[in-house]
Amino acid sequence: MSAKRSHGEGSITQDANGNWRGRIRVGEGRLSFTAATRKEVVDWLRKIGGQVDKGLTYDSAKVTVADYLENWLIGIQGSIRLQTFKAYSHAVNKYLIPYFGDKRIKDLKADHVQAVYDEWVKAGVGIPMVRKCHEVFHLALERGKRTGLVFQNVTELVDRPREQREEMQFWNEGEANRFLTAARENRLYALFHLAIVTGARQMELLGLQWPDLEWVNGTLHFRRQLSRMGTRYSPIKTRAGNRTIKPGAATMAVLKDHYERQQLERALAGSLWDNPDELIFTSRIGTPLSPRNMLMRDFVPLMRLAGVKRIRFHDLRHTAVAIMLSNGKSVFAVSKFIGHARPSITSDIYGHLIPGAADDIGQMMDDLVSPLPLDLNSNEPQNESGTNKDGPMMGLEINGKNGELVKMGEKPIKKTRKEG
Repeated sequence: MSAKRSHGEGSITQDANGNWRGRIRVGEGRLSFTAATRKEVVDWLRKIGGQVDKGLTYDSAKVTVADYLENWLIGIQGSIRLQTFKAYSHAVNKYLIPYFGDKRIKDLKADHVQAVYDEWVKAGVGIPMVRKCHEVFHLALERGKRTGLVFQNVTELVDRPREQREEMQFWNEGEANRFLTAARENRLYALFHLAIVTGARQMELLGLQWPDLEWVNGTLHFRRQLSRMGTRYSPIKTRAGNRTIKPGAATMAVLKDHYERQQLERALAGSLWDNPDELIFTSRIGTPLSPRNMLMRDFVPLMRLAGVKRIRFHDLRHTAVAIMLSNGKSVFAVSKFIGHARPSITSDIYGHLIPGAADDIGQMMDDLVSPLPLDLNSNEPQNESGTNKDGPMMGLEINGKNGELVKMGEKPIKKTRKEG
C-alpha cells in the first residue's frame, strides 16, 4: 500500500506488519524512516523536506551526534581554557555520546532530549552535571546552526532541571579568628589569612606572584589563576576579576613574614628549589602548591585543631563577604573588592546577609508620606492638636473654591479664557 505525494515530498508505504515507511530523495541519495503510525512518518517527511529546502545534503544527513560532537570538541580546543575543555569533554564522552551518539543530527527531537534529562535526574545524576550537559549540548548545536549542519537547536525547547543551591556555609568573626589562631605557626598561614581578609578565590591566590605585590603602595594585583592541574596559569576571566586591592597593614605584615619564611625554605632546598615564576605560595621546594595536598594536609587538620565547623576552602570567600557586609560595607564596595562583574551578582548571592537592611523602611515611609489631619471647613492644615501651628505644612492654606493648596496671603491664579 502506497500513497503518492507531490514532487519532492517523498512517498509513504505500509508493510505487511502494519508499519509505515517514508522515503524522500536528498541530492543523489534517498533517506527513509519507519514508524508505527502514518502521522509519525508524515511529520518526518515534513521535517526532512524543510531541512532540504534549507540546504540539507545527503552526506550531512548521515552525520551522527557522536561524529558531530567529536569534531566540535576538536574545533574548539584551541579557543577555550584547558579546564573548560576538560569539563566539556567529560560531558560529551560520559553523557551526551552514550545517550545520543547513535542518532543522526537531523533526527534529534526535543522530547527525546527531555526524556534523557529526566532519566538522568531520576538515576541520581547531579543537577549541576545535567545542567552542564545541557549547556554543552546547546553550545555544540548552536555552532552547527551557524555552519548550516543543524537546522533547529532542539535544546532550546527543553526544560533543564532547576538549579538547587546548597545552603551557604561560612564562619562568623569568632570562628575565623579561632581558625587563624590555630593556623598561626603553619607555613601556609599567610594563604589562609589572605583568603579570609580578601575573599579571593582559591586559584586566584595560588596564582599570585611576588611582582603582584607592591610593598611601597601596599597594593595587591590579581592577574591570573592556577589551573586545577596545578601546572598552568590562565588569565582571570573577567575584567572585574582582574583587580587591584589594598590590603590592611596587618595583612601586609603577614605577607612580609611569609616572604622571609620562603627565603629560608629556598636556602634549605638549595639546588632543588624550583620557582621560576616567583609564586607567593609554593611547596617546600618552590613548585606550584597542590590544591589537594593543601586541603588534606593543612586546611582540614587546622579546622579540627581550631574546633570550628568544617567548610570548603571556597567558603572562606563567603566568610569574608559575610563579615564585610555585616560590618556596614556597601554591596558596591564589596563587589569591587572581591572581583564580581556587577554589584547585582553580590546582592543576589549575599543580599540576605546584610543585617536589618529593610527593617526601618516601613517607618521611614510612614514618616515621609502619612496624610496630615485637615479641617476642610477652616481651610487650614492642622496638626494633632487641631491647630495649624508648627505643622509640616505651615504657611499653606486651602482655596475654598477648588481645594488647591496655596501660600497664605496669596490669591490663587485666575484662569482666563484663551483668546483668539
